[in-house]
Amino acid sequence: MNCTVESLQGMCYVENLVMKDCTLIDTTLAFEYSSVDASIDSRVESILNPASGVIRAESVGELIREPDRIDPAKTQVICGRIEQESDRPAWLR
Repeated sequence: MNCTVESLQGMCYVENLVMKDCTLIDTTLAFEYSSVDASIDSRVESILNPASGVIRAESVGELIREPDRIDPAKTQVICGRIEQESDRPAWLR
């Protein structure tokens, strides 16, 4: 609760991760293969392949969900704005 995180590929491969009222600074490729219930009070630079759960944030720079790796329907992303959505990371396009 009430944490501040700055990370490249943070909060990945975690089961039942709960984050409440947290701030993410320059955090990219977050939540990969994680089951999550997150309430983020800031922008998330990018989210990659969350496995399941709910992610709430002010905004998301890029949301990447690869349907051949995860089921996109298992994760709900709630935010004011998602700037870009894709089904492949930039380095694979």
